[in-house]
Formats: sequence, C-alpha cells, structure tokens
Amino acid sequence: MFETSKDILNFSLAVGFGLIAIFLSITLFYAIFVLRDLGETTKAMKRVAKQANNILIQPTKMLAFLFSKAKTISEIVEKNIAKKSRKK
Repeated sequence: MFETSKDILNFSLAVGFGLIAIFLSITLFYAIFVLRDLGETTKAMKRVAKQANNILIQPTKMLAFLFSKAKTISEIVEKNIAKKSRKK
C-alpha cells in the first residue's frame, strides 16, 4: 500500500484533513445549538424587561403625573379656601 514516504505523507495529510473536517462539523453543530439557545434567552430577557417596565416604570410615571396634578389641585383648593375666609 505504501511504496514511498510520499505515499505515507499523502495518507497522513488526508487523515488530518478528514479529522479537521469532522471537528469543524461538530463545532458548527454545537455553535448552532448555542446560538439557538442564545436567541431563546434573548427573547426571555426581552419579556422580563417588558414586564419590569409594566410593573415598575409605568406606575411610577402615573404617580409622577398624579403628584403634578395634585399640586395644581391643592393650589386651587387653597385659593378657594382663602376666598371663603375673606368673605366671612
């Protein structure tokens, strides 16, 4: 089968390239799985961030709006009380 040292070299190169091809195929296979899991993780994180926004930030904005309106309303009520106290 092997007549010269060049035949042995060509055979070892063929085996080496075959092993590299198998290794790269397995690596690509696992990389696809990791990226798929990463996509699912990203979707889950987006969902959690959206829930956090709805639970924490939206009520805070609503309270800030209410407090700004409450200040205006309290000023109007104080003016009305002052007017009523002047009339008496």
